[in-house]
Amino acid sequence: MASISLMNDEQLKMKLKPHWLSFFHLYVIFALLMVWAGVIWQFFVQEWFNEIPFLYDMAKGIVGEVATAGVIWALGLIVAGFFSRHFFIESGGNKIFWLYIAIVVFGIGGMVAYHRQVADDIDETMAFGEKFIPLLTFGMGFVGAFMVNMYRRSFTYFLTDARIVLSSEFMLSRDERQVRYNHVEDITLSQGVIGRLLGFGTVIPITGSGLGTGTEESIVMAGGGKDIGGVSLGMAGGSKRSSKKTRHDPHYTLYGIPSPEKVRDYVTQNIHSDTSVEHLKRIEDLLGKEDGDSPAKEEE
Repeated sequence: MASISLMNDEQLKMKLKPHWLSFFHLYVIFALLMVWAGVIWQFFVQEWFNEIPFLYDMAKGIVGEVATAGVIWALGLIVAGFFSRHFFIESGGNKIFWLYIAIVVFGIGGMVAYHRQVADDIDETMAFGEKFIPLLTFGMGFVGAFMVNMYRRSFTYFLTDARIVLSSEFMLSRDERQVRYNHVEDITLSQGVIGRLLGFGTVIPITGSGLGTGTEESIVMAGGGKDIGGVSLGMAGGSKRSSKKTRHDPHYTLYGIPSPEKVRDYVTQNIHSDTSVEHLKRIEDLLGKEDGDSPAKEEE
């Protein structure tokens, strides 16, 4: 159970966790993995080789049924992993991509090992593949969906009257970040279609140190050339541009929390009050220094 140690006179105002559908895209990716297991099983059982001409040629003559089914299965996983890597990179897409690659390597390795060490002929390997490949794919999809839920539950966000604490405890790792309200320079609310319908969203506190933001970089190249006396001369140059964008990483934001408008308003209110208190302290310090300097001035 995640918890924090409160400072003197500090009060805990909110304890939040991501909504169970805030990682909906990751659930969908693993659900598609289970669906793909059913498709591959039908591919084996219904002999779809016969219905698609180029697959029939591969299966019956060029490559073989086992290899053809393995190639199609592997390509489906690689495409799904590539999609998750590039569209959901901030919420674990890159790890899912490498997980899919690992499944492909394990599945193909298992088929090859069985064919070489156990099976007497290609038909026996095909019979093994009819069960092994779909079960492996379905099992990884089910386990993946379970792990996504564990990953979601690992995040806990604490809002006190003095600071924001972003905490995560997943497996044996622990990650914690905290920021005082007077360090927050801007705050952003982000809601997708599902979030608008079900009442959850992401609140992003942006600080001067870069919390809540990432960097996007692009390179612009230009060049030119001229032919002088049969010799081609040219010049090229480039410039690198970078820009900041908000991050939707659950480690750096209040990710997928219920009632995000209420949370945003509470944080905004504390930003103003904490900043005002900070300004008052500075004024008091300045006045105190002036009072301390006045006797010296009178003696002179």
